[in-house]
Amino acid sequence: MSSSKHSDLSARLSKIVGPRRVRVEAAHLDELSWDALSEGRLHPLKRPETALPLCVVEPGTTAEVQKIIRLANEERIPIVPYGGGSGLMGGALSICPNILLDLRGMNQILAIDTAAHSARVQAGVVLEALEKKLNDASFILGHDPWTLPVATVGGAISTNSVGYRAGIYGSMGDQVLGLEAVMADGEILRTRGVRKSSAGINLNALLIGGEGCFGIITEATVRIFPAPQARLLSGFMFESFAQGYAAVQDMFLRRLRPALLDFGDDAEKHEAGAVLYLGFEGNRDTVEAEASRARSICAQRGGTRLPDGEAEGFFRDRHVIARRFMQNRRQRRERGRDGIYHDWIHVALPASKVLAFRAAAATIIERRSVRLHESGLWVHPELFSMRLGTADHGTNQAQLRLEETIEELLRLAQKMGGSMEYTHGIGVKLASLMAEEHGYGLEVMRRIKQMLDPNGILNPGKMGL
Repeated sequence: MSSSKHSDLSARLSKIVGPRRVRVEAAHLDELSWDALSEGRLHPLKRPETALPLCVVEPGTTAEVQKIIRLANEERIPIVPYGGGSGLMGGALSICPNILLDLRGMNQILAIDTAAHSARVQAGVVLEALEKKLNDASFILGHDPWTLPVATVGGAISTNSVGYRAGIYGSMGDQVLGLEAVMADGEILRTRGVRKSSAGINLNALLIGGEGCFGIITEATVRIFPAPQARLLSGFMFESFAQGYAAVQDMFLRRLRPALLDFGDDAEKHEAGAVLYLGFEGNRDTVEAEASRARSICAQRGGTRLPDGEAEGFFRDRHVIARRFMQNRRQRRERGRDGIYHDWIHVALPASKVLAFRAAAATIIERRSVRLHESGLWVHPELFSMRLGTADHGTNQAQLRLEETIEELLRLAQKMGGSMEYTHGIGVKLASLMAEEHGYGLEVMRRIKQMLDPNGILNPGKMGL
């Protein structure tokens, strides 16, 4: 875009939001051109081109978003929605010149209805701010990710992320009752904020996990929950992963549903064995009964009870990484420049396939000379994760070797009837695997995208669309 057209664009946007909320400083454009996807986690042969936004626009109302999108659609200029910038898959990455829509100024908590167990908020509300406001009314938000101090409501919905206490509250998408979104043509879609409707298809599903490709979320009505009367945390050490996995399976077979379940083997923290952290919360009598039953199951499966302080410390420190990210966003982006690479997988599998997948994955990882740092479960026995790493040692092949390993593991999960990602979304990182994930379903998504966004302005290049 020529400098004159660029100036004209800024002037037209300034008329919508005011000149102070149109940002063109190079440092600011660079900061918001990336989210929390690090350079070291991109496949070297599939790394997308990146570009600075043409400008950053900070709307405060849905009406302003509507005018911005109509302008962008008229001029065929891409729009990239930006929330907390904590996405780990490049869903907010600027891969072409664009208008970057910084929604953090849309941070109003519009209504809290304790009788209806719901809250209506703008999309830019930070999760932690909403949580604190709800706490004042003796309620909580069901979504509790590691990014709680950073992530926004709209961003969390757009990736349908999972939090620490999703065992009883569900994913962020499960919290959604109703949504307001601006579509590519500037029309406003509003769904009714009720728990259940059989009046046609659920249009919330078009936007939950949609990463801003089908519409830009501007408001959400979400479920809220009474603050729990009690919370009991406990930790157990098992001699092997299989032993601890059997205990988890036993718990779910007996219909125990811990709010917190974090299980895995991490050689950096524990020399041998696997650690299970459990948290039950809610009505005091129910919590005590469930925690007691869980302790009994773990003991029967050979688990050794850890000091209570370990589980309490784990729960207390669950958001520390996000606070570090807030202090130095650039550091995460530049990870890998030192030749040391780390990446992970978060796959959803049938519970009956988890141990078989883990064994097969270990063989692949060893064959490719990559180091397995950690494997484990989060929230449910079906949600399995691995953290891997490797170092360059002067070969310039480490990153390629790691990312090829990651893709082989994800394809293995798909072949075993699983899904390649359960919490962080797709963005640009996993876009090349969407055809294998969905088959003809990807074509269905592309047709919906083409119908709703024929000029392709909404977050182009994401999700394989």
